[in-house]
Order: sequence, then structure tokens, then C-alpha cells
Amino acid sequence: MLGREREYRAISGMLRRGGEGPALVVVESPPGGGRTRLLEEVAAGARATGRTVLSLPAGPVAAAGLSRLLASAAARPAGDGPAPLLIDDPIWTDPAVAAALAIASRTARVLPILARRTGTRLPGLDPLDLGRVRHIALGPLDPATTGAVLAALFGAEPDPSLRDLAAVAGGLPGALIELARGLRDEHLAEVADGRATLRGQRLPAAVRDRIRDRIALLSPGARHLVQVATTLDEEFHLAGPAELLGGPAAALLPAVDEALTAGLLATRGDLLAFPHALVRREVARTIPQPVRVALHDGHACADRGVPGGFRVHRPGGGLRTALADLHRDTVRPGHVRPAPGRTRAAVGTAPARPAGTPWSRLNDREREVAVRVAAGLTNQAIATAIGLSPHTVNYHLRQIFRKLGIASRVELATLISGDDGPH
Repeated sequence: MLGREREYRAISGMLRRGGEGPALVVVESPPGGGRTRLLEEVAAGARATGRTVLSLPAGPVAAAGLSRLLASAAARPAGDGPAPLLIDDPIWTDPAVAAALAIASRTARVLPILARRTGTRLPGLDPLDLGRVRHIALGPLDPATTGAVLAALFGAEPDPSLRDLAAVAGGLPGALIELARGLRDEHLAEVADGRATLRGQRLPAAVRDRIRDRIALLSPGARHLVQVATTLDEEFHLAGPAELLGGPAAALLPAVDEALTAGLLATRGDLLAFPHALVRREVARTIPQPVRVALHDGHACADRGVPGGFRVHRPGGGLRTALADLHRDTVRPGHVRPAPGRTRAAVGTAPARPAGTPWSRLNDREREVAVRVAAGLTNQAIATAIGLSPHTVNYHLRQIFRKLGIASRVELATLISGDDGPH
């Protein structure tokens, strides 16, 4: 319960006050934020004082099942005090369920405590009298608490590098526990002489998966915000992504709040930043291929710390247009937009080799790879399509860049879509 003591005391106080307190308690957190653990501790504390604990399983809440449970609560002795009715990640479609819970808190001597993921909505719950609904949002753990959790998990004092890497968890207890477990399981951290130290700067596989899950759960607006942020400086003003997404900064405030809650962005004074460079790296890997073509610079871009060297590319407003399109119209999974000036029929078709042009320098395989690269396909996708390994595709791409005198996929797409491209 490190870092959640205040919330635990608040709920315990509501149980002691009974009818003088709220009719409902709603605990909210992003995945890994600790809401389930908080409910478990509330239940354990209530049982330790002899209090009856009621609960419903996670998932759909049926009116009939709720009525039976409330009837059993109403039959309890009056001196038992309000019983916590715990519902973790509830789902219902009937607004009357929320009203029944509110009424039951007065007549059946129960205090419903609902734990839900931040951003979810339950019909009939949110419009209720706010004076009778207590909302508890579980925020990120502070650095001191994060260090204490690491010390408890490793049984040793974490060194500065491990504390720094813990920022990847975004202050989420569940993510922090998974990070520590993954570092141990993959032998990326070691404990010696009472100190826990890192053996390298690499994220465990499970942690990378969790970050991608957190990104996938964002609304389209918040997801596009963090994706665009990978092209900016390490710390940035909100005006930066607002300019690239083609709208006012004020319109991005809900997306910023969502990204902060999910632990994918952090505040540094009046600036925003990723909590760790490795989080930035994982976000960059989720950028759809059409936008990768607009952002990708073939040279390593060490100052960005982003795979593939993502960098703002402004000539002709192409990037701004691409990002604005992304923000307005989410690209469907697996959907590839052809490069400008190319038709779908042209994608995957090796062009003829016109004499007297730079394209005459490429062999048939290189031209086949070039067209697919310009269409926005990844090296892995190209390898699958034409029966090569990703390593071989990368070799062909380097040869293409050298022969054409270019250094990026953007330039390649421009050549193919322009008058100098193959026809």
C-alpha cells in the first residue's frame, strides 16, 4: 500500500461514518494504477474489524444479481455498520443500476465502492448528485515512494540508474512491480552488497508490451499527441504538437491530461516530456507507416534518442499536412496509404528502367524494394511480401540510397512521386 495510504484512510473513514458519508465511492486509475490492490486492502481492513464485506465479480452488473446481494445486506444486524460493497471494473448498460446502488446505500446499510479504469463511463453514475458520489483518482507515485517500492521489491537500495529507469513505469504501481520482476527474470539487474543495480539500458519484454497496451488504450487524440511528441525536443511546450497537428493548444488539453494519467507524458515545470527516453522509443514504434515516411530520416539521429532517427521534416508543409491528416482521420490498422502521386495498383509493381535517369542505376530487385519503401511499408513487411529477410531488405535500401545520392525514405518517396521517378 505504499503511496496509497491517504486513499485507504479516506475510504476507511467513510465506512466508519456510515450514512453521514457519500452514497457511492468511485476509485479511478489507469491500468496498473493500483485500484484493485486498494479494494483488496479495504476488504482486508473491514474484515479485520469484524465488518461484513460484499462483492460482485468484475464485468457485467445484472440488476437481478445486485438485488439478491442487497437483500442479504439488508438482513444483517443493524449494529454491524455499513458493509463495503466492492465492484472491480464494473460494466452495466442500464442507468437504473446506478440509482439502485445509491438507494441501497441508504436503505441496506452498504457503501458501494466501484473501481474503474480512468476514462470509462457507467450509465447513470456520473450524472448523480456529486455531493453523494466521492471520486478518488489514484495519481502516479512520487519519486520518493517509487524508490521505497523498488527497495521493497529488490530487498536492496536501488542505485540512481535503477531509480532513473523506474520512470518508465510512469508512477503506476503495477507497472513498477512488472518492471522489477522483468529486470530480475531477464537478468537485467543484480543485487550485491545491499544495492540493486542495472546491467544495461534495456526494457524487459513484458514492460515493452505494457507500454504498447497503454498507448493502445488512449483515445485517438491523446495517441496522436504522444506520437507527434516523439519528433520534438526532449522537453517541449504544448504549442509544438499543436502546431504540427494543426489546431489550438487549448484543444489538446484533454489529450494531455489523458497522456499524463496514463504515465506516457510527465510535466517538468511548464514543459512536457516523456518520463524516460525508452518510453519515447516505444511510442515512436507505434507511428503508422504513412507518417513514418514523412518523419523518417535515414541517418541515425542520436540527439533524438528515437529508433530510425525521427526528425521533424518541414519542406513544403508535408509533415504538417501528414500529421494533421493523422489527427483528423485515424489510419486503420494494416492500412497503407500510397505515396503522393502513386496509385494502389502501382504499389508492389517494379517500374520499368528508363535509360538516362538515376533509376537506370538500380537493378530490378532494388527498384522493387524502392517502390514498396515509398509506399510506406516497413522493412519487415517488404521482406514478407517478396520473400527476403529484413536484413537483406535493409542492405538493398542502403544500396538504393547510395546509388540515388539520397539519405532518407522521404527523399525516395519524393523521387518516385515526381517527374524524375520511374514510369
